[in-house]
Amino acid sequence: MIHDALFTLFNTIRHTISFELKRTSLDLAPMHFKTLKVIHMTDSCTGQKLADYLGRDKAQINRLIKYLAEAHLIEKKQCKQDKRSQLISLTAAGNKALAVFTDIEKRVFDAMLEGVNEEEKALFKKLVLRFTDNLNDRRPPC
Repeated sequence: MIHDALFTLFNTIRHTISFELKRTSLDLAPMHFKTLKVIHMTDSCTGQKLADYLGRDKAQINRLIKYLAEAHLIEKKQCKQDKRSQLISLTAAGNKALAVFTDIEKRVFDAMLEGVNEEEKALFKKLVLRFTDNLNDRRPPC
């Protein structure tokens, strides 16, 4: 069944990345790295944007932000346009941690795609995007 194959793939990727992260000196969970990645990718990142992107509630996001700020991986600044919001950005240490995570991700995905030709990669990407679109079409608006 395709759902079993996808579950196995996602679980294997998650476990492999977690294993590789444990081999680093960084004491961060995969969710911390995912959060750093989203902050890096998002213009004018706020807690609300993180919550929306990660599909987490505001309390969970606030705990993540607090932990990452206390670890000196992110910094918060008052938003000039909306005084109720704070803009979140990576510190130099946050960028270094993200670089470690990005390297691990690349190595894991390179290993996963070993022996897969370009045509197969393109087909896989096309299918994954179609699966995503199909599910996004079914989601209620936020």
